[in-house]
Amino acid sequence: MSLPEYPLGSAVASQSDVSRSALPGYSRTSTTVWDVAPAEQEHHFYLTDKKTGAKWLTLTVLSRAKSADDAPVFYQGGNIAGSVALELPKEVLVDEVTLTLYGRISIFSHSTSNFFYMSDILYSAAERSPDAPTTSFSKRGKLKGQYNWPFSLKLPKGVSILSAITPDSRAERANYRLPPSFMDAQSNVHVQYTLIVRINRGGFKAGSKLSVPLTYIPLARPSAPTIIRQLAYQEEHPLVGPDGDPDGWKALTPVVVPGVLFKTIPVEARCSIHVSKPLSYTRGGLIHLLCSIACDNTQLLDLLTPQSLRMTLVQRITFGDAVQKARFSERLATQVTMKSFERASASWWRTPAADRVGRPTKVFAGELLVPEDLVPACHILHYGHEYELNFYGWSVVGFTPNAGLKIPLLSEPVGVVTAFAQAPRPRSYIPPEYRN
Repeated sequence: MSLPEYPLGSAVASQSDVSRSALPGYSRTSTTVWDVAPAEQEHHFYLTDKKTGAKWLTLTVLSRAKSADDAPVFYQGGNIAGSVALELPKEVLVDEVTLTLYGRISIFSHSTSNFFYMSDILYSAAERSPDAPTTSFSKRGKLKGQYNWPFSLKLPKGVSILSAITPDSRAERANYRLPPSFMDAQSNVHVQYTLIVRINRGGFKAGSKLSVPLTYIPLARPSAPTIIRQLAYQEEHPLVGPDGDPDGWKALTPVVVPGVLFKTIPVEARCSIHVSKPLSYTRGGLIHLLCSIACDNTQLLDLLTPQSLRMTLVQRITFGDAVQKARFSERLATQVTMKSFERASASWWRTPAADRVGRPTKVFAGELLVPEDLVPACHILHYGHEYELNFYGWSVVGFTPNAGLKIPLLSEPVGVVTAFAQAPRPRSYIPPEYRN
């Protein structure tokens, strides 16, 4: 294949122990040290007296947010810690003070489901005496003055949710990792976590509630790239191409693109794409690309420019359940809705082709910057989204491809994660004049 082999600047052997698995190519381990901020940011939320404006309930939360003005931020496996304080100048009847954490997904603004629930009773006036009968309770509590209850809720990595009832009445459960918090206006999907403090006054007296939205971020990172690429990043050397670093690239299946040039000349080009491995990329990171186009008609090759190539990072969203099995009601037919959204596009530049005998060839190098605010892939209940790279070919004046430009010629599933690999950070090689 006519792809350039970039010099590394020093003799380095290929990495022989790199995994050749395609996807997902990322790691989650409990022993990994994550590069996240410590949970030192204090957030304070209040309930005030409607008449005097005095703060009588204070919820304090410690989080990893950058600022107290931001929503509290928590990462996978972390603790939600803080305290609930009451300042009551007058005697108040209080049955119970509870702290509850909800995880909820809303789709199309009218379909809402809870997928996560965790609760802690901070105070209860109905505490049982150790030697009293189970039906014996004390009277409602009367509280006055200052009270403070610390709390700590350990976030699990995932949840188990009832998913189906089999014909023989057995319950089946599905396991999911906790999805990240996000709100997507394009797909009209909202995953939110809410911390709620409730003051139950008992009887027919209205209680009080304080709700605070939280931001949850799962932790996952790609496996390390090849030693050759790590050295290129670290020493600021050019990348080595697939010939010199075969474990560092995924070769997509070559595709033949037939078409017509200048409305009269039938032409046929062979396109080959290489994508940097592992095929899991960190938000704010880079995807390196190589595109080789071979054609006997040199006029077509002369028309090709970096701006004419089109490759995008696409988010594919699924609503519904594609798994065919007995649901709660067989009358409810399984329905699956798919939507796709382009989230980023690649930038290309011309690079010299290797000096080989064969068809005339034009070679481009490319980079795709993964947006920092991209939501990592997730699946919860009847919703899921994943990512793929789509190559649509090229658009040049005078050339009409037989297949058009709306259907991708090549697609490759990729992962999007939240942390960088335990290796040198990816660096950009795109010349300044070609940046989008």
